[in-house]
Amino acid sequence: MSERSDVMALNELELEEVPAAPLEIDALYRRYHGLVYRLALRYGRGDAAWAEDLTQEVFLRLFDVIDRLEENDGLEGWFYRVTSNRCLNRLRRERVRSAAPVRWLLGEKARPPVDPERLAAAREGLDQAWAVLDQLPPKERMAFCMVHVDGKTLVEIGRILGHTKGYVCKLVKRAEARVRAAGWEVEG
Repeated sequence: MSERSDVMALNELELEEVPAAPLEIDALYRRYHGLVYRLALRYGRGDAAWAEDLTQEVFLRLFDVIDRLEENDGLEGWFYRVTSNRCLNRLRRERVRSAAPVRWLLGEKARPPVDPERLAAAREGLDQAWAVLDQLPPKERMAFCMVHVDGKTLVEIGRILGHTKGYVCKLVKRAEARVRAAGWEVEG
């Protein structure tokens, strides 16, 4: 074989070995990065580094499942679900890590003193809110958060989750009723 044909054969081989998935992931990243980042930023209470880490985790997860997803699978809903679940899991882990015995075992320095009553009230309120949200069925929780946290309309939520506006309305109303029954006020 001539040197030129060897180079051409090598180039053809290289082209055949390059998978198409990175191009798809790149396009999906450009399309959904903002949505994932903003959602993570809200869960992370405005911490940009926290939100970036979570965004990276979501897109790493996408890389694992890209071959099983299709555009008509409702990718926006997939991104909402995966991002919300990753955020909730990370918040739970952080809550465990912030416990004094765990901090001591990890060799972290003590935090500056905080008003115990204020801290206890804030923790209790947050724990109660998470407990109420955790009790909601997943679809109701997702629809409730998309309305009351993300400011989405019922039509938008229906499009994202692949449900009718009527069904989304039913999910939101059920979730609101459960939240009210737990003693919390719901606007709207």
